[in-house]
Amino acid sequence: MRIALLCILRLGLGGLFVYAGAAKLADPVQFAIAIGNYRIFPSLAPWAAVILPHVEIGCGLATIVLPRAWARSGALVLFGLMLTFTGAVSIALARGIDIDCGCFGGQSGPITGLTVARDMALLGAALALVVLDREPSSV
Repeated sequence: MRIALLCILRLGLGGLFVYAGAAKLADPVQFAIAIGNYRIFPSLAPWAAVILPHVEIGCGLATIVLPRAWARSGALVLFGLMLTFTGAVSIALARGIDIDCGCFGGQSGPITGLTVARDMALLGAALALVVLDREPSSV
C-alpha cells in the first residue's frame, strides 16, 4: 500500500510540475507579466519567469525518475515552491488583487479560494512524499 501511494505521489506531483514548467516555458513573457501582477517583488518577475520553469521541470523529473534520495530532494524543493506559491496567492487574495494565477502558463484562470485549496493539497502531497519516501529505520 505504501509503495503504491509513493508511486502515485511521485508520478502525480512530479508530472504536474513537469507540465506546469513546460507550459510556462511556452510563453515566458506572459509568465513574467503574471508574476509581476502579484505585486510581490515585481522587479524580480523577469528573472523568476526564466528560472522557475526550469526548476519545476528539473524537480518534477527528479521526483519521478531518480532514486529515492534525489526524488525526496526534488519533492522537498517542490514543497518549498508550493509554500511560496500558496503564500503569494493568499496574499493576493487578501489584498483583493484580481489576477490570473499563472500556475500553468497562460491557461491558468483567475485566483480564487479554490486556487488556495488546490495549492494546499499539493503542499500536503509534497510533504507526504518527503515524509513517507525515506529509508526504513535500522533500529
